[in-house]
Amino acid sequence: MAPLLTIAAGLLGEFVSDWKAKRQNQRDVERAVTENRVRMAADAQAHNNEWEMRALEGSDRWLRRFSFAAWSAPMVWAAINPTGAAEFFTVALAGLPDWYVGGYLGITGAVWGIAEMRHLGVIKR
Repeated sequence: MAPLLTIAAGLLGEFVSDWKAKRQNQRDVERAVTENRVRMAADAQAHNNEWEMRALEGSDRWLRRFSFAAWSAPMVWAAINPTGAAEFFTVALAGLPDWYVGGYLGITGAVWGIAEMRHLGVIKR
């Protein structure tokens, strides 16, 4: 009977030590994941701070003002003279070929996008 108790106690002790080791490994993995999330959040925060500082520097100020005016003017015009604005967009722009309007908008968007990427430091001058 005593040898059976010794074997059972040995197996039980081995099972408990394996369970403790497995649980400790799980805790280590959870701790590593948490530390990595904190590091990534700190890096993202540093990146956001850098982006905010670049945005506050205000380079390309005139491009931004022109862009705001160009996109806001039709809305102001429509508020003042709705029929004139509607006629412009339905008649004047309808006379232009679709490839021209699409190309113009694409090129304008690309120029503004590149200027913004340069402003944010993604593209070096």
